[in-house]
Amino acid sequence: MPITKKLSQLLESMTPQERAEVETFAAFMIARRELHNLSVLTDDIPTQELMQLVTESGSFDWLDAKEEDVYSCEDGEASRKAR
Repeated sequence: MPITKKLSQLLESMTPQERAEVETFAAFMIARRELHNLSVLTDDIPTQELMQLVTESGSFDWLDAKEEDVYSCEDGEASRKAR
């Protein structure tokens, strides 16, 4: 199916980052369509297997990035308990 003129214009006006996001979203939509008829209940999957899946997926690797450690114990003021 050819790309419509309007879609082509919209894609041309996007930044490279925005185009990459659109591509990722389009891939997600196609994958979701493929999985639409599958129903897996997480209760059927042992917790250990779910944890391994999440760990191996790399979805949370960004949390280990040095750039994410932007605060230290010395930042800000100590909080006071509300009375």
